[in-house]
Amino acid sequence: MSTASWLLRAQAQLGNLMQATTAPILVHGHQPKGLYELVGQHLAELLCEASAGNKPCLQCPGCHMRVAGNHPDLRYLMPQTVALELGFNVEVKTGVKPSQDIRIDDVRDLQNYFNTASSRGASRYVVVYPFDNMNANTANALLKTLEEPANGLRFVLVGSRVDKLLPTIRSRCQELTMPMPAISECLAWLETQGVQQPDVALGVAMNDPFEALSLAQVAADQLDLRKKFLEWLANPDQHANPPAGLEKVGLPVVLELAMRLCSDCVSQAHGLKGTNFPWLAPKLMWVKSVGMDRFSQLYQNLQKEFRLANHPINPRLALEYVGQQWQNLTK
Repeated sequence: MSTASWLLRAQAQLGNLMQATTAPILVHGHQPKGLYELVGQHLAELLCEASAGNKPCLQCPGCHMRVAGNHPDLRYLMPQTVALELGFNVEVKTGVKPSQDIRIDDVRDLQNYFNTASSRGASRYVVVYPFDNMNANTANALLKTLEEPANGLRFVLVGSRVDKLLPTIRSRCQELTMPMPAISECLAWLETQGVQQPDVALGVAMNDPFEALSLAQVAADQLDLRKKFLEWLANPDQHANPPAGLEKVGLPVVLELAMRLCSDCVSQAHGLKGTNFPWLAPKLMWVKSVGMDRFSQLYQNLQKEFRLANHPINPRLALEYVGQQWQNLTK
């Protein structure tokens, strides 16, 4: 996979920041998967033990250990679900679902690592990804180490929602903010990666090009379901019959897609071009006959559901509720 042009621009910034300070580095932006790759590439260079030439060399002991996932000076704090997705070996108890949060026990398990010296004579690194998935207890446990880190211990926090990070943690970090690249730049990069219909893939991935690439390459069924869901909402005659299999998409994703489509409907009703799903514009001609107060009420209702999306709600009933809300637009 070729490195995206906007990440190439950020590589030098990250390198300069890592050299300029020993404080924790907070890397955030709309595309956390890409930022995780950016941080991983930079740490690969730092942990490479080659004396000269391009880094990482992939030949030295440091590179071999890092690629094998057992470098003694590199640790990760991440939810079990994310770790499994990235190919890490994770022990999950039988009958227990992998955790979607970074747990306080994960921080406690690293206490010995936090307080030991480097095994390879350089700095030790901890990558927290995504920091969005830390609850208050986990964040407070990590804060104690961030306040008084051991010599040579470096933290890099990667994620998107800095508003979900404790202010006391954020205040101790040096920030690198990755601005959203232009849609045209994202589409051009996705085309170079061989993605078919990059505009559709980017739209259903909430304009995150790395999520779009992941959907196209390893989760084509998920991409297709998201597309079918949007086409279902765009057709008022079908709102009573949601497509089969939508439960697999996940309620938070479904609701965010619905809110983004609602925004496009408002834009099109005002004679403007929707920016989230432009390929659906020909199917949304009916929105001009719907009052803005109905779209406003729809958006508010979807927001309320979104706040409860991670609660144990029957997904099928929730999807039927979404359909009913859209049906009300044309009644």
